[in-house]
Amino acid sequence: MEDDTITLEAALYVAGRPLTLEELSEIIGKAQSSTQKLLEELIFSYHKREGALEVVALPRDRYVMQLRPELTPSVGKLIPGGLLSFSTLQTLVFIALKQPLLQSELVNMRGTHVYEHVKELEDKKFIDATPEGRSKLLKTTPLFADYFGLDHDPVRLKAQLKHKMKKILEEQRRAEEEQGSAFD
Repeated sequence: MEDDTITLEAALYVAGRPLTLEELSEIIGKAQSSTQKLLEELIFSYHKREGALEVVALPRDRYVMQLRPELTPSVGKLIPGGLLSFSTLQTLVFIALKQPLLQSELVNMRGTHVYEHVKELEDKKFIDATPEGRSKLLKTTPLFADYFGLDHDPVRLKAQLKHKMKKILEEQRRAEEEQGSAFD
């Protein structure tokens, strides 16, 4: 691997968040077209090695290094701040698919336990809850889209989410069942 590619890899690793093509180009002092080519090679390299991490191209010329989503159920308990429970993840998916959604409507559809979920999801910055009359209007945040590798546009996000979250929810449920059976 050449020095610029190693520097890009290091930047993505230490940032812990998506970086724009412009930011990455500035870091290595190269044109955006050259940087993009190096990033494509880095993405291919990570895909080829089939390791725990992946480099992902996000919408709006952003790139992120992240844990492959299918590994989250196995190591989620080690994630700082903890992994979302299956029921909280279900609430998050429900909000994302129905957004913008009034919290009062969410409570009517899913029950009063969602108040705790909403608080946790706000604390983790996955949703915004803005006052709307006597309720709150719930919407996902850019961090939610980035964390799950989804588009920021709500229409595209919903379409991608239906596909991706089905797989993630199944893996999360399976992991919790295995953990529960370990205590039986």
